[in-house]
Amino acid sequence: MINNNKMTFLEHVDELRNRVLISIFFVFIFSLISYYYSSKIIDFLIKPVEDNNINFQVLKITSVFFVKMGISIASGILFSFPFIMFQFFKFILPAFQKISILKICLMTIVSYILFLVGLTFGYKIIIPFSISFFSQLSLNLDFISLNYTLENYLSYISWILIVCSLIFQLPFILTIIVKFGLLSLDSLKKSRRHIIVFFFIFGALLTPPDPLSQISIVIPMCLLFEFSILLIRIIK
Repeated sequence: MINNNKMTFLEHVDELRNRVLISIFFVFIFSLISYYYSSKIIDFLIKPVEDNNINFQVLKITSVFFVKMGISIASGILFSFPFIMFQFFKFILPAFQKISILKICLMTIVSYILFLVGLTFGYKIIIPFSISFFSQLSLNLDFISLNYTLENYLSYISWILIVCSLIFQLPFILTIIVKFGLLSLDSLKKSRRHIIVFFFIFGALLTPPDPLSQISIVIPMCLLFEFSILLIRIIK
């Protein structure tokens, strides 16, 4: 393994370029595979809409093609995530200390598990909550029919899934921040109350304006924060 502490700037740039190209290669391959199954993926994404009064429509002749392309690329990134994270960990971790391939693989697996948990959390909890809330706003308006454009719906769903999956990467994000010296473990502990308040604000921005939805996302974030502190303590 190359020790990043002894590498020149150009060697760092060259290694980063190689790892980015490898990641793009995996995204490209999985995007091609995802396009073949794009219809099934779209069907899976619209399943949270249980209201039979809601109809999906497309407004342009090319909409379905571009929707499938977007879903294929998003799915390609999703399925490539463990390979991307492996390249990321392999690039960033040796800057702190010598870490074996086994440890990098272990961190990649844990990161991907948290990533999948975040996706499941968004798909099973946040999306149904938000769809139900926004749909009920139109129940008493007889002159409005619930017709969603497929592009708008899938963009909204993709945004929620991306945010939820990134939220569950909080332990690794905080660990890297502490390792870089931008924050310390003591400062995280002292700022716990302020961070929890930030979680409530973030939850209010991400979810519909009802307390149950906000609490449903704040609680996992608080648990992830405490897990982050434990992880940093173990690593130190």
